[in-house]
Amino acid sequence: MLPVLHDMRAAFFLVVALAMLVFICAIAGMGAVLRPVRWVDRNSHR
Repeated sequence: MLPVLHDMRAAFFLVVALAMLVFICAIAGMGAVLRPVRWVDRNSHR
């Protein structure tokens, strides 16, 4: 019973780590897409 419980904990932490990685990549992708618009706005104001 303990090895199965340990495997479930390992799988849970693996899923959480992958979810965090996907979330960080999504934020980075959105930042890369939105950053040129922000730079154009900054340059136009000056």
